[in-house]
Amino acid sequence: MNGTINGTEQRPGVVTAISPDIVTVQIQQQSACSGCHARDLCVSSERREHQLQLKTYGQHFSIGEQVLVVARRSVGRLAVLLAFVLPLLLLVLTLSIAQTFLALSEATAVLVAIGLLILYYLVLYTQRQRLEGRLVLMVEPVTPHHE
Repeated sequence: MNGTINGTEQRPGVVTAISPDIVTVQIQQQSACSGCHARDLCVSSERREHQLQLKTYGQHFSIGEQVLVVARRSVGRLAVLLAFVLPLLLLVLTLSIAQTFLALSEATAVLVAIGLLILYYLVLYTQRQRLEGRLVLMVEPVTPHHE
């Protein structure tokens, strides 16, 4: 995310749809090239748009409104841990144990590792509602509403 305030990360976005208690916000994900001085001349500069559906928690927004998507840094760290670090460790440990201690062939060790990764992601999927309470993104207006 781009900005940093009090242990949070922020990214600007635009409201594209509104439904009761949910707002859809479009944000742009930029590659590491965004900080490069030659990015306007380079053809490899990447930009992708993402649509996020976020709870409004009683706030009111309008379509086209500029907003900030805000997350605590700990949310990002937990997401990276669950999505990338733990699966990588599971993969490496499974392959090592399967070949070293169980004397399995490479092909069998890979199949066992893939099976455990599938099981890991299935467990994550079954725990999605529990994780949803911990992996929270907030949406805030860029300028406070005056009601």
